[in-house]
Amino acid sequence: MVSRRSFLKTLTIGAAGISISGAKKTDDQVMTVMGPIRTSSMGFTLIHEHIVVDFIGAEKTHQERWSDEQVTQKILPQLQRAKANGCETFVDCTPNFLGRDVALLKELSRKTGLHIVTNTGYYGGSDHKFLPPVVFHESADQLARRWVDEAVNGIDKTGIKPGFIKISVND
Repeated sequence: MVSRRSFLKTLTIGAAGISISGAKKTDDQVMTVMGPIRTSSMGFTLIHEHIVVDFIGAEKTHQERWSDEQVTQKILPQLQRAKANGCETFVDCTPNFLGRDVALLKELSRKTGLHIVTNTGYYGGSDHKFLPPVVFHESADQLARRWVDEAVNGIDKTGIKPGFIKISVND
């Protein structure tokens, strides 16, 4: 496995010249599931939240394990209450292989008017239970290219781009 320092150096080099939002760094923007917004319009922001989290493990989690309709029914009133109480932006920190569902996030953003930010990257806590097998045989360059591709082209062919990289790993 690649050292953390080597991986982050490669990721930084791979992303040179673009911000994770795909906007020029001087544009003062953040990427939401609906597209880029000016950071000045973010307002009150919940900075580390989760809509769906599936703790079954990377090899078994899949969007077919939950119903978007049931999730929406349960979470929509909570998001509407947050919006009514002054929240403008919601940062969903659920990474891929742990329940990230960017289409659901976009629908919730549309229904609530909240700016919702999603991510690219991986969560490696709990003895690597939430890491896909590719992590253990791809190079740092290959992993960085995966994340840059999501930032530039969108996640899972949805066109929805991440606003940040989530990297949480054990030794």
